[in-house]
Amino acid sequence: MSEACKLCRGACCESILVSIVPDKLNLDFWSTRGRTVTINELTFVELENRCKHLVSCGSCGIYPNRPKACEVFDVGSSACLHAIKSRRPYEADAIIALIK
Repeated sequence: MSEACKLCRGACCESILVSIVPDKLNLDFWSTRGRTVTINELTFVELENRCKHLVSCGSCGIYPNRPKACEVFDVGSSACLHAIKSRRPYEADAIIALIK
């Protein structure tokens, strides 16, 4: 586990990003269920949902067998940086400094 991940403690595993088409109907529907965000020009709804495999130190309890969807959160990816900034705002600068 990287030093950035140790400090972050699994921000990426505390919500789910669901890709949506950003038309009015979808935005109206999903905005009542979660927060809509744009990452790399794609629109997602972010639903709070802590992964049951996230262990207390912030590591993944099933990392070798994690779902494909988790791979979008590779360290330093846009999804990773979004999770850090939104879930760890007070530690974000220190975490991101460890990534670069």
